[in-house]
Amino acid sequence: MAVLQVSEDLVNTIREEATIRGLTIESFLHGAVARERTLSDRRKIEREQGWWLSLPLSERAKYQGEYVAVHNSQLVDHDLDKIALYKRVRARYGNTAVLIMPAEGPQEIVLRSPRIESA
Repeated sequence: MAVLQVSEDLVNTIREEATIRGLTIESFLHGAVARERTLSDRRKIEREQGWWLSLPLSERAKYQGEYVAVHNSQLVDHDLDKIALYKRVRARYGNTAVLIMPAEGPQEIVLRSPRIESA
């Protein structure tokens, strides 16, 4: 078991929050770390998407019909097959957040709703 030194004030805050949720301190901290990692990954993916979409359309058009993988504001891989691309990205980067998306950008979905007209 490792020992982590934190202030008594922080220990009390952690204990209180864990108790409110009916969790052990360890479970509470595992959850807090997991949530922070998820938020951090989401922010990274949003930045990567922003970078990709900021590229000139002529640059992005080179990969039309393919999926692209973006990491640290760089195009690191691309493929027609999303699954093959995903497997290569996971093999190379492990669980690091890497954007994989259609080169054309986010797909727009249009939902049409039937309109009822009275006679």
